[in-house]
Order: sequence, then C-alpha cells, then structure tokens
Amino acid sequence: MPRGGDLSPPAVERIAHYRIVRRVGRGGMGIVYRAVDERDGKTVALKVIRETEVAGDESAPHVAEARVRFTREADILKGLLHANVVTFYEIGEEDGTPYLAMEYLEGKPIGGYAGRPFTETLPLLIQAANGMEYLASRGIVHRDLSPDNVFVVESGGERSVKLLDFGIAKLFESAATESLTATGFFLGKVAYGSPEQLGSLGQGAPLDWRSDVYSLGVIFYQVLAGRRPFEGRAPVEYIAAHLNLQPPPVASPADAPPLPMELVRLIGQMLEKRREDRPQSYREITDRLVSVLRGAGPGGASSPGQEARDGKRPAPPRGQTAPTQLVAGRAHPAAAPARRIAGIVLAGATLLGLLLWGALSRGPQTVPVQGAGAPTPRPVPATAELRITSVPWSVVVSVVDVSSGTAVRLPSPAETPLVLAVPPGRYRVTLAEAPPGVARAEREVTAVPGTPALVALAFRPVEELVEALR
Repeated sequence: MPRGGDLSPPAVERIAHYRIVRRVGRGGMGIVYRAVDERDGKTVALKVIRETEVAGDESAPHVAEARVRFTREADILKGLLHANVVTFYEIGEEDGTPYLAMEYLEGKPIGGYAGRPFTETLPLLIQAANGMEYLASRGIVHRDLSPDNVFVVESGGERSVKLLDFGIAKLFESAATESLTATGFFLGKVAYGSPEQLGSLGQGAPLDWRSDVYSLGVIFYQVLAGRRPFEGRAPVEYIAAHLNLQPPPVASPADAPPLPMELVRLIGQMLEKRREDRPQSYREITDRLVSVLRGAGPGGASSPGQEARDGKRPAPPRGQTAPTQLVAGRAHPAAAPARRIAGIVLAGATLLGLLLWGALSRGPQTVPVQGAGAPTPRPVPATAELRITSVPWSVVVSVVDVSSGTAVRLPSPAETPLVLAVPPGRYRVTLAEAPPGVARAEREVTAVPGTPALVALAFRPVEELVEALR
C-alpha cells in the first residue's frame, strides 16, 4: 500500500516474522513499511503504530486516536474480499507495537491520471464504483475517500483500482457524524468531504453510503477535468464551498476530447447537496459510466471485468458538451433554509462563504420577445439579487424597502444564508442571532441589477471563529 518511493531508511529491521525492507509512507495512523513475510517470502505492506517514531504534533491523544482507527481498519478489512479493495492478511502486536499486514501495491493514486482523455480514465472510474458498491453491500461507509485512497496498479499493460485506508470507515448502523477531532475539523480530507460530513444534516445525524457518492463525485470530477470542482487556501474555504456552492459543470481540459453530456450529468448528480438527489445506487453509477464508454466508439469498449450487470441501462449519450450547453438536473436552491451546522464548523463555513459567493454566476434577466407585427413591448424591469448571511447562522427578521416602507415577503423559516430577488432599491435588513431575541443587528444596502448586494453580519468575533478551525 505504498504512496511512493523510499522516504527514509527503516528505523527497525524486523517486526514479528516480517523483515522490514524500507519505509514507504507515514501519516496520522503511523508508518507503512515494505516488508517480507519470512514464512513464505511474500512481500507485504506492513502498517504499524510506533510511538517512538511519532513526533511533533502527534502527541499521546493523537496516538490513542490512531490506535482506535488502526483497530477499526483491521476489523473492517478482515471481512472484505474484492478485486477493487486492498487485500488483508494479518493483524498482530509485537512488543507493544500493533501491526497490520496487507497487500503490497506498486502504482500511483488515481489523481496521477487527472486530465487524461475520458476514454482512458473511465475504466478506472468504473472499477472504483464497483469497489464502492461492494463496500455498500457490506454495510460500510468509507468516509475518507480521496484520490490518495483510490490506488491504481499497472501490471502487464492492465490497470486495476484498489480502494485503501479504512481507518475511519464505519458500518451504516453506527456511522454517526464524527465531524470534529481535537484539531478542529473532521477526519476525512476536507477537500473531498460531503455536505453531510460537514454538518448539513445537523449534529449527530448518521451518514450513509450516499456520503461516499459525493466524495467519489469530487474525485471523478478531478480525474475528468484535471482539477477539483472547488479550490481553497484553507479548510474553511472548502467547507463553505461544499455546503453552499453549486460546482460548475465538469469539462475536460482544453487539450483533451470533450466529455459526453451524459457523463457531465452523472457527475453533477453525484455532487448534489441533498443526498436524496444523488444517484440512488452504485449500480446506477456503474451502468451509466459503462454506457458512456460504449458510446465513445472504437477504443471505448469496456474491458473484461468492467461489463455492466444485467438490467436496464440508459441510452448511449447524445452529443458532447459544448460551452453553451447546460446540465439538466436539480439546481441547488440558494434560498433553502439554513442548516444548523454543528457549532463552529457552520460559523467558519459561513464566514468563508462570503468570499466564495462573489464567484457565483449572475441570475438570468427577463428579456421581452417580440411577435410579428406586434408593437414593441415596454422593457420588463430587471430584478436585483440580495444575499444575506451571518456568522453564525441567524434568523432574518425583516427586509424592508426604505423608500416605501414595504416589507419583502420572506420564506418560512427565514434563516441565513438567504438569497432574495427584489426590485432595485435600498433595503433595511434586520437579523436576530439564534435563538431569537439574544441579539439583533440591522444593515442598509442598495440593490441594483447585475451586481449581487451582500449583507454580512458577525454576531461573534471573526478571529475567534477562524482560530477554532485552525
């Protein structure tokens, strides 16, 4: 289960009956060695937790947490056997050092194939979806999907995908949201986290396999486009994007063939904010990927082991993406009621959301259509967009047109973040910190067509929120 070449000489020569060859990786769960099982000469990846080699930030609480995750991974791997899941061999302990022996893989993470023609990468995506379907069938949610955990092995001109790292995976029935650790954000890599992992369901709500569908969609997007759907400079920027922003439709790099429309639609659906709007089975995802690959023509035929299962398949894609085409599917309602995100995660996400909302596309304006011989109609006045947000979330008490004193009709419940379409003018916005009645604040803002008007209020010091998420 290597991540690359030699990192350093091994600090030990032997653990139990395994002879250490070299150290190939390290992380929050300890060290990974390439080793040889001297009983049969088999090369293995040996994952261990050696407290003497854990330095810096990995203090006693981190080591204790790593041990829990280590044991969880072993318990899960012992029951798995699938061509697209890393193979487990043995778990044991030697002189207080727990070790986990598994299949040794030579290859690279799937992110190394990002931006290549889709006909080349689709077989890899199909295998990844097959592996995830197997996990879901065993009642497992991975919760830590990233390109590093989707490993591609090349052998004899063939490429096979292996899913790795089950240290934070859990069974569905016990997979309650564990969003926060001592470091301030959830264990999985935040750039690939689902809205559920970031708290969109509320504190303590259980995750299911559809959370992994979202994370897999982010990986697929990166492989197909050569970049992630959202980029950020800090964890809270990713949190804000996953919770609030609709990703742009996936598109291939300029030097690669354009993506079929059906593939664009599929990725968009995998990245829906509401898990109910995502594909409702991995079989559906696999079948649609195979359909796209078959529809690509010569060179796009699926290889052995990658055929779709029996059952109905969607029709082959019609046409390819172009700059003017739109993706069919449910749009993320910007004016949906704000979710009560667990504590500071929501606050930080909302804060960074202010920065990211500026990148949202402008809404369409109404354009009058002239009929033959009809008089030219009077232009329809354009509406303006009013965006209201706060740190943390709050109740929108009222939005009043200052000139007329007319109150704008609000949805129920009216909570931040909230986007309103209003006539051009000046508005007084009143917010109440949740729970209502604790604190209130007012702002006036001028709304004009073409430029979103932003009302952003902080009920808590920004420095306190940012520091808590470091």
